[in-house]
Amino acid sequence: MRERLALAFGALAVAAVMLAGGLRLVALDNLLREDAHDHLEEQALVIAAVLDERVEGDEPITSRIVERVLDAQARIEFTPADEGEPLVLTGPAYEGDGLDDVRASAESRAGTVMLSARAPTPVDYYADDLWSLLMLGALVALLAGLVGWWLASRLSEPFTRLAGAAAALGRGRFDLVLPETKIPEADAIARALRGSAAQLEARLARERDFAEHASHELRTPLTGLRLELEDLTLRDDVPDDVKDAAGRCLERVEAVSASAGELVALTRSAALVEGAGTTVADLAREVTQEWSDQLAGRRTVSATVEGDLSLRLTPGPMEQLLDLVLADVRRGSGPARLVFVGEHGHVRVRLAPGTMPGAGPREGLEAASVLAGSQGGRVTGADGGEVEVLLPRR
Repeated sequence: MRERLALAFGALAVAAVMLAGGLRLVALDNLLREDAHDHLEEQALVIAAVLDERVEGDEPITSRIVERVLDAQARIEFTPADEGEPLVLTGPAYEGDGLDDVRASAESRAGTVMLSARAPTPVDYYADDLWSLLMLGALVALLAGLVGWWLASRLSEPFTRLAGAAAALGRGRFDLVLPETKIPEADAIARALRGSAAQLEARLARERDFAEHASHELRTPLTGLRLELEDLTLRDDVPDDVKDAAGRCLERVEAVSASAGELVALTRSAALVEGAGTTVADLAREVTQEWSDQLAGRRTVSATVEGDLSLRLTPGPMEQLLDLVLADVRRGSGPARLVFVGEHGHVRVRLAPGTMPGAGPREGLEAASVLAGSQGGRVTGADGGEVEVLLPRR
């Protein structure tokens, strides 16, 4: 986006310069034609005065006399007053075509003098300084490109951050870092993303509460019913056919209990965000790279993966928890080591944070513990010691 905006700004600036240059060329062409006309008019008056002197001296008007006073770049048409043969002469440097020439005339007692010449064009005007003109155009284009790049960077920055926030939401993260901008479109997108994140988080919380409530509400009465049926099958004062019926009912209760357990497990294990799943190995590589970038020059980070490497999960929640833990790890020193363990139904991450400072608030660890608890997991760890993060696989 930044490159396209910079190119658009540069092209717009160049187009504006070209438009202004075009208008300037048109104005300059008119000025040059007016100047050429004034010059020809002065020449025509001079030639008319010379011819008047010839008439006053009763001297003949010949082509040689006219050539002496004719400009080398002009063309003259002299029409005698006595309706004699017109005289047409051209200067040795005349380049006109007779159609687009600038014309000026003057009257004398000898006849009418009509001068015409090719008017200089803006191309002729700038021809001698063409290299400077090209350099100026290149400089304008370069400055336009630099200004366009700067403006494009300023305009595209909020949208770049919005794209990152949308990608994080797609990975199952709800702690979106949204830009504060005065661009209405970007601000509207930020509000939409913030609202979507809140709605998804609330929906997942309702699903989690439903799963826990359903597990309790279904299994508790089923357990009581199973105990009563088992007791009924063990009593001696109950007919055999009743015991058989109770046994069949007990089998049905077991089947219903197993189905309820499967439904609750399915709800808990369903993907948090469809299509955003990644393997434990990929998650370990991405988190290690992120931590290495943020701790670059201060601490080294290494990671290993154990258990089921191909286990898939939505990475956002674990990334969010580890980012909170990272806030405390920044204060330590020495190498940090992460161990990712893929186990059936959940993912475990053990962190050896290296050397941590003395006793003090562990705000990151406390925030991670609260967040993990709301998602059905837990974060444990002693002050300055190993930290373990456990989350259900979703």
